[in-house]
Parts: sequence; C-alpha cells; structure tokens
Amino acid sequence: MKAYIDASLLAILKEKFPSAEYDSEATQPAVYVPAAEIVAVLSFLRDDERFAFARLENLTAVDYKTYFEMVYHLFNWTAGVWITVKVKLDHEQPMVASVTGVFPGAEFEEREVYDLMGVGFTGHPDLRRILLADDFEGHPLRKDYVQIMPPHVRRIEKGGR
Repeated sequence: MKAYIDASLLAILKEKFPSAEYDSEATQPAVYVPAAEIVAVLSFLRDDERFAFARLENLTAVDYKTYFEMVYHLFNWTAGVWITVKVKLDHEQPMVASVTGVFPGAEFEEREVYDLMGVGFTGHPDLRRILLADDFEGHPLRKDYVQIMPPHVRRIEKGGR
C-alpha cells in the first residue's frame, strides 16, 4: 500500500494555504485547493524541503456531470510518500492554470486532458489536440459526449460483391 503524507504536514500546508481542505481522518487524504492557487500550492509542495514532492507522477481529470475535478498525484522520492491534490472546476467552462512551469512533464498530460475531456489550461506552452484529429468535434471522455455514428458502409461479400 502506498504511504501518504503525514497529518502534521497537512496541517502545515493548511497554515500556508488556509483555503486548502482535506479530511484529516482519511488514510489517503486528498487536498482540495481553489483553481487560482494550484500553481502556488504545487510550487510550495515541490520547493519546501519539509514536503519535497519533486515528482508529478500524473495528472488527470474526472467528469462528475456537474463539475470537473483535476487530480494531481505527487511523490516524494526521499520519504517515499504521496500526496493527492484536487481542484474542482466548472463543468461548462473548465479552466485551470497550467502547471508546466512547476513540472515541465505536465505538458503532455495537460494536452491529453484538454483533448479528451475539454479542460483548458491557461498559460500552457502548446495547448492543442494530441490524440485526436484537429477537426474532431467534442471531447470523447466527457459524460455528455454523444458519439456520432459513421455512415452505413455496405458490407463487402466474398466474391467481390
């Protein structure tokens, strides 16, 4: 089982960022922060030697029909512990600041989330589709995505007819 950040460090994070919320009783607590603070929080978690979360293991988005949640999983190599940071976003216009300035490796994953979920990342150095064609309409991993069926293609029978 993964080891998660100690509650005493979560209290320090809450002191630094009073708007951060988490369940102190959870064994794998997720820290919720406002979208406007994500870059500052991740920078602090990376740079403060008490935290030293030098690796952004991954980032993704979850569609809850009425809002999106950006999820950032960070890892501290020295202590061998994890922290999960989450941001709730508006479902109609999901936007959050890019964290590529904090973790350059986030560029590809933010493009993937943009492409498949439609979450925009302000300040991203190259925000464009990465998996789907540029003219593809919609974001196929959204719960409200309606797949357009291709036109009927006549089946080719054996014998060439």
